[in-house]
Amino acid sequence: MTGPRLSPWRAGSGGCVCVAGSIPSCLQGKPARTTPTAAAPCRRGAHVARLAGVLADIDSSLQAWLATQLAAGTEIGFDNPTLLAGIAPRPRRAGIVNLFLHNVTENLDGLAAAPVRVRDAAGRVTSVHAAVRSYHLSYLVTAWASGAAEEHELLGAVIGAHTDCDTLPVEHLHGALGVLDSGLPMRIGWTPAGRSAELWGALGIPMRTALDLTVTAPALPSRHEPPAPPVDAITLATAEVPAPKILPRKRWQRTDITEH
Repeated sequence: MTGPRLSPWRAGSGGCVCVAGSIPSCLQGKPARTTPTAAAPCRRGAHVARLAGVLADIDSSLQAWLATQLAAGTEIGFDNPTLLAGIAPRPRRAGIVNLFLHNVTENLDGLAAAPVRVRDAAGRVTSVHAAVRSYHLSYLVTAWASGAAEEHELLGAVIGAHTDCDTLPVEHLHGALGVLDSGLPMRIGWTPAGRSAELWGALGIPMRTALDLTVTAPALPSRHEPPAPPVDAITLATAEVPAPKILPRKRWQRTDITEH
């Protein structure tokens, strides 16, 4: 993918980095200056499509990353664990690492309070887009192999890969995430949804050794509204204003106060 790369993680509460490709004249890698502007009508269908694209891109990115970290012959899936609960033990060195996406939570840290105005090198507003929102995607990671020892070995390989790099590396980002110039934060053992014990009860299958893996990913704005046209004329008008009417002041007047 060509064009400058975007890093939403440098965005603060009032700014956002220029969007790659959509605005060729923006300053690469520099935060765009922002000012509040009238919010554009929100199209729910477009937002759902963007978020659905993010989920699919994260799945394919995680698969590409784990494929370089796990032993050859290991399958990587994203199925509901209930579909795997009844399978026969896998042949040795042909295990499955399954990542079940069970929770999506919006990350409100650093969210801009208003739509973002993107400016070019000359300081002119080139477009307006919504603030970049990010989400915590929580996966339940399980291993299915010939026995508990090999399953623990597979989960240990996932932990080891995270220890070496606690971000989803740029070279493995797929789809719309390919424009990012920095990896996506990953955490093991934490999820905003809380402990996964309740999840096992909801799935209705026996609890087994598992990891909580949470990736924080942005849903990049897909719409860029053109800015308002520049002012090309200023019209001044004058009118005669009548002088204000001056009311006469009341004279001081003595009054009698009767006390009872």
